[in-house]
Amino acid sequence: MTRAWFVVSGERAPFPRPSGRAAWAPPSHGARFARVCLAIALVSLAPLYAHAQDAGVEADALPDANKPAITMRLEPRSGAVAVGEKLRVAIEASALEGDDVTVPEQSFSPLELVGKNVRVQPAKDGRQLFVFELDFISLTPGTHALESTELSVVTKQGLVGRVKSGAFRVEVKSLIGNEPNAKLREPTKPVVVMQDDYTLLYIGGGLLAALLLAALSVLVYRFVQRRVKPVPPPPPPRPPWEIAVEKLAELRRRKAEMVAAGQAGQFVDQVSDVVRAYLGGRFRFDGLESTSDELLTHLRKASVPVELFNEVGSFLRRCDLVKFAKVEPDAEEADWVLLKAQEIVQLGEPWRAHGEPAAPAAATTPTPGGAP
Repeated sequence: MTRAWFVVSGERAPFPRPSGRAAWAPPSHGARFARVCLAIALVSLAPLYAHAQDAGVEADALPDANKPAITMRLEPRSGAVAVGEKLRVAIEASALEGDDVTVPEQSFSPLELVGKNVRVQPAKDGRQLFVFELDFISLTPGTHALESTELSVVTKQGLVGRVKSGAFRVEVKSLIGNEPNAKLREPTKPVVVMQDDYTLLYIGGGLLAALLLAALSVLVYRFVQRRVKPVPPPPPPRPPWEIAVEKLAELRRRKAEMVAAGQAGQFVDQVSDVVRAYLGGRFRFDGLESTSDELLTHLRKASVPVELFNEVGSFLRRCDLVKFAKVEPDAEEADWVLLKAQEIVQLGEPWRAHGEPAAPAAATTPTPGGAP
């Protein structure tokens, strides 16, 4: 096998290659660029490496003022725990303000570190207290001596050193150590893992009970409804001629008073409204909202007797004259209007409905000026 020389930063290094291949090939542009970047990176990291070499000093090199005062205590204080129980080691380091103290990664065998808590108290009188709480457990019974715990100190000036705390002894007791002839516990009975689940049964029972309750409620409701007596129908409405006779009798009692008070026109208008309401109720149309012409048209369609049709036409003409021509009637006019109203009511009663059909509209159409 022949050797090829690989040039890095101006130096040659032997590089084995299989025989039969070219001994050397000029580097490509990408390789040249990579070499330049590597050289720049090495030159940039050189000062940092030199500073790190100068900063790292041992504990002996730390000034006495920067060496923290270390105290340590155990919880429990006796240092005696059972297998698997937690032992807490609290280390307090009082350092100068600005210095930093940490617990680096290290071995605590045969103990196992299961927890670490760090608290830094505010600086006071130029010093700062670092509290490290280390939780250990041991799975091996016996007496174990733990070497001193190493602390790392970084001073304000950038010096790095290490100091050590005092060693301590831990007594780990076995859980069965007080039994001279320890024996295994008797085998226990198997525990039932699968259990009956009645959830669906409870849900189905609840739904069934609700359904039965609803059905029972429906049956009770129907039973009560059958036993309840139907409400008697309301009394039939009063016939329109009975209402008209009653209202005309009331107006007859008030006629003299209204005429004396100068309300003869209002009296005639009220009598007209009674007749209109009567005719509308008798022949099934809205008499109060109909004009005189519309009212006569309804009567013609109802085939009322000619006598009634003529009386109504004459009555409406006299009432419209008083209402729209502003003619103030006297007592005789009021008596005539009241008398005609009574005759119209009597002629319109069912047992009096007789005679010929109503005359054509051309022969009985009232004069213009009917009620709107």
